[in-house]
Amino acid sequence: MEVKQSIINHFQEARIKKDQTVKVFEINFTWEYTNLFDIISKPIFLKYLNMKYKKEFIKKTVINFNETIDYLRNFNKEVEQTIWDYLIQTNNDKIIYNIYEEFLAFIYSSTKAFINDILIEQIIFWNEGIEIKTLNNKNYDVDLYFKYELEKYKKSFQNFIFKKLKILQKEEPNNSVIGIVIQAYEENLKENEMKLIVLKQEALIK
Repeated sequence: MEVKQSIINHFQEARIKKDQTVKVFEINFTWEYTNLFDIISKPIFLKYLNMKYKKEFIKKTVINFNETIDYLRNFNKEVEQTIWDYLIQTNNDKIIYNIYEEFLAFIYSSTKAFINDILIEQIIFWNEGIEIKTLNNKNYDVDLYFKYELEKYKKSFQNFIFKKLKILQKEEPNNSVIGIVIQAYEENLKENEMKLIVLKQEALIK
């Protein structure tokens, strides 16, 4: 665990940019990325947004936002423990270090993208009571489409882990545990791909 924490600490010190900026609805928002597994400070994040949005956040918005951040935190921690458990199936320290650092970079880029491209917009939707969003000339239910985006976020991690498991399998071709896990992932990825298709269709307003 000390080795893992040292990799995390080094990554956070060397690679994480604290100050983030994004333009949503023609408003330049700024926010602070705290660390990989807390992601943000919830009250400070809303305070930063409020400085530019200039409207008070209603109770529903705050509750939905808090639940979303808690959901992302819990998921990220679970998937982090999962990939670490897979990595220590090999005795190759270099492979462990390289893949784990790649995973940390993936968490960082994925959480940033989700907040910048999806969550801030969704916060405004919640607060303004907007129920429909238009993408590529199609109308979608805002809340159902957000559910789809959350599932897509989760699936991106599954895809990442699956690719890294294949690398581990090459390093440990006789490791039956890794082979079994890969088989399970292949089935699960197919199921989740179908789930995403269904969720997007359910969000579509016909």
